[in-house]
Amino acid sequence: MDIYCTRPNCPDPINAFPVLDDSIFRSVQQRYCAACTMPLILDGRYLPLTRLGGGAFGTTFLGVDLRSAKQRHCVIKQLQLKPNLAANQIEGVKRAFRREAEILELLGDNHQQIPTLYAYLGLTAPAFGTGRQSDSNPQAAEEYIYLVQEYVKGQDLDKELRRNGPFRESDVLEIAEQILPVLQFIHQHGAIHRDIKPSNMVRDHTNRLYLIDFGAVKQVTTGVPLHSNSLVFGTLGFAPPEQIAGKQVYPSTDLYSFAVTILCLLTGHPPEALLDAAGDGWNWRSFVQVSDRLGAVLDKMLEFIPGRRFPSANAVLEALFYPEPVELKPVVQTEVASHRETDLQAADVETFWPNVGRTDLGNAETILSPPSHPPLPLPQPVVQPTNAPSRPPATLNPMFVTQCQQELAYFIGPIAGLVIEEAITQHSPASLHQLVDLLMQEIPDPEAALEFRRRLLS
Repeated sequence: MDIYCTRPNCPDPINAFPVLDDSIFRSVQQRYCAACTMPLILDGRYLPLTRLGGGAFGTTFLGVDLRSAKQRHCVIKQLQLKPNLAANQIEGVKRAFRREAEILELLGDNHQQIPTLYAYLGLTAPAFGTGRQSDSNPQAAEEYIYLVQEYVKGQDLDKELRRNGPFRESDVLEIAEQILPVLQFIHQHGAIHRDIKPSNMVRDHTNRLYLIDFGAVKQVTTGVPLHSNSLVFGTLGFAPPEQIAGKQVYPSTDLYSFAVTILCLLTGHPPEALLDAAGDGWNWRSFVQVSDRLGAVLDKMLEFIPGRRFPSANAVLEALFYPEPVELKPVVQTEVASHRETDLQAADVETFWPNVGRTDLGNAETILSPPSHPPLPLPQPVVQPTNAPSRPPATLNPMFVTQCQQELAYFIGPIAGLVIEEAITQHSPASLHQLVDLLMQEIPDPEAALEFRRRLLS
């Protein structure tokens, strides 16, 4: 049988062993990687079999629990830290990983559509690799952290979409009927998932949908501001403006992401293809036709301002499945009360997007996770702008303002239109250069800010 080494830099992680009988399993004899001497059996019972995938700060493995009566399969998730993180960011990622375990333990034991936590454990192993161990320090060691959770055998909705093509309206309504109660349950326990997308919804053989990957979850504490240099978690394209900006998140933050998920399933297109040319509005109706009721509900869920969305998952359920007309007036958005079992400090407010470059929105560092589809080319300037900020000063060329909005949306997302309107209203820039200089301050990465300036003024 093959046992998979979980050391990230192992040169040959697959270890072949003779078939192990039950007596050896019961004795839980440790096995070591032939290539790097990493212990293979975790906590004396969890045996990694194969690698499932990886993200910004974690790798997942399919494993088996040697001490379960039927040697059940499980998912083993290993925390992996990037070498270029600051010390406080490393601590933030570790807290987020532990929080994922705590949330799974709290929620998974009480809801059949959330995976159950089996274990949260650590492992210390001798260092391996160039530069990590030397003759002067032969006792160098590396620390690894894992969580082990229930394995949901099935296929995620992103794979279903790729295999079968766009979903029908009846299909997404069935998904909504299953997932919205799960979101309501999560929100009632004072948590926001913050990474709702098709690949995080798995359908098993009984057609039951599970919500997975709680690595970006946030336990909301009323009135807690975003801490300096904290991390912002989520997935580019699915995250709403307040999440991108590192601001307070709400139940409607998840509802926005769920609406984007529905649009992707209905159209077969990634989120960036469904935004209008200026990047500050949704243009999904040109790709798919749906009932008036579903269309009105989606539009309200996709409002850029949180207070204009539905306040709860239950409110969306009522709007979708009850005959009363959908109320489209703004509603007062309230924050979720903190769950009393978890008392987080301001430093615990963090999330991530993997592997698209790091920017700093305000005081928060954001690591953007790329969409699963290749990014679309940067939109070209629109000759007749329809979404430009209203009534720019006479000294500013309206077409240039529109171009600013398009370029800024490339760097900070759909919130660009609101940012430009605020800059013009509050600062009244007298020249194009002044406007560009104001907008550069909204792009936290200095190199990206200079690129933004070069595109507009060169």
